[in-house]
Amino acid sequence: MYAADVFGSTTTQLPPPTMSGVKTFSFLDYFVFCSLMLTSAVIGVYFAFFAKQKQNTTKEYLMGGKNMGIFPITMSLVASYISGVSLLGVPAEIYTFGTQYGVIIIAEVLVCVLCSYVFMPVFYKLQLYSSFEYLRMRYDNSVRLFLSVLYCLMTILYTPLIIYIPSLAFSQVSGINLYVVAVATCAICIFYTSLGGLKAVVWTDTVQSFAMILGVVAVTVLGTMDVGGVGVVLDRAAASNRLEFFNLDPNPLVRHTFWTVVIGNFFMWLSHIAANQAILQRCLALPTVGKARRALISLSIGISLFVVFSVYSGLVIYAKYHDCDPVYSQAIRKVDQILPYTVMDLANSVPGFPGIFIAGVFSAALSSMSTMLNSMSGVILQDFIRPLWGQRPLSELAASTIMKTIVVLIGSLCVAMTLIVDRLGAIIQVSRTLSGITAGASLGIFVLGMTVPWLNAKGVLYGGIASLFSAGFVAFGSQHALRSGTLRFANRPLSVDGCLYDFPATNATLNHE
Repeated sequence: MYAADVFGSTTTQLPPPTMSGVKTFSFLDYFVFCSLMLTSAVIGVYFAFFAKQKQNTTKEYLMGGKNMGIFPITMSLVASYISGVSLLGVPAEIYTFGTQYGVIIIAEVLVCVLCSYVFMPVFYKLQLYSSFEYLRMRYDNSVRLFLSVLYCLMTILYTPLIIYIPSLAFSQVSGINLYVVAVATCAICIFYTSLGGLKAVVWTDTVQSFAMILGVVAVTVLGTMDVGGVGVVLDRAAASNRLEFFNLDPNPLVRHTFWTVVIGNFFMWLSHIAANQAILQRCLALPTVGKARRALISLSIGISLFVVFSVYSGLVIYAKYHDCDPVYSQAIRKVDQILPYTVMDLANSVPGFPGIFIAGVFSAALSSMSTMLNSMSGVILQDFIRPLWGQRPLSELAASTIMKTIVVLIGSLCVAMTLIVDRLGAIIQVSRTLSGITAGASLGIFVLGMTVPWLNAKGVLYGGIASLFSAGFVAFGSQHALRSGTLRFANRPLSVDGCLYDFPATNATLNHE
């Protein structure tokens, strides 16, 4: 039944299946998950104590000695792109609103190509440990500090979110307390990041990326087999008008159109690639600019494949629940939980499948967290500590020790924030909103610095501040409109006609926002 039909439902004694009622973690699931965590810790120990090159210089700790290979760097870039938020969020978005979001591939490929030939040669020639050092050379120290502070603030706000979401998923399928999961996994990430530097981060990302790929592929393959094949998936998606790629509606208030997805994400992604410390740091770890270009081009291929699989998995989930929406039938609380719910629903097919999936989700989160911690340690050292140190020499060993200490301190702070994020739910929305607010100012200052030679420090500083206020007005205004109901996004048709269980009737409609 559709939204207009559900109000006649009545409550009976038969409850809907909950996440925990579908299936719980088995010994094999725990073994798969713990094996990945142990492997990550071992890699950190190896690069800290047993590798030929110890992580006791700035060059080694931040740049991996500048002799890294294209394959691990590419896999690390892809793993950093795939956070737990995107791994769980994209399929849910497709399930609810259709495939228009999938054209984000166009923006991401264009950005990777543009950065590889325009921005990367500039930074590679300068060989800077912090991308914000360029701002001091181009403008002055005030502009450098302005963006450095914004970067550190956003990293500290966003990192707890990327850990909280997979911790919540793990807690739901295992029954282990959310906070215990968050602390234990974050401790492992802080351990290998602080000890092993960039090399440990890159190689753990490489290992973890295979867990992510395996988890996503397993969901699509098992889900497709469960519903009856690719044809069924596409037929049910077409029948519900979910197959859409060229909605050319110019209305900016529509959730996804070709223009908002491609143009909006082009500039958002450009800020994440062209002016992002974590991305530039990995590319500069390669021995030549040619290899850095190839890594960025390979990144575009990797993220395109991820988007394709995520879009298709969203369609698979809809095909499976096309006549019994789990959110409205109260099997789950939010649509963001629908992918873990699907995994547990399919768990009887393959032993260890939930363990593989949760390991993949955590891999996405840990790769993003380790990347942010390693990058921010370099930013804080280069942009804050060294200038305060003055003319006094800072030994390489001291610099390495400082960066390792920064990783531990910032990581511990993020863990503490993870423990309270469940009670301060607004921080999730605030962090996403702040990301959009700061991206424009950061990108504009970097791009104008490279393309407009007569622009001075005062101009970009005032312009950056104006950008923050104007973007903030739009961002917070849109969130207020969503909360007040002034702005609503209509989802694709959802049904509860085929539910084999009864559920309490509510006054809500089948609309997930």
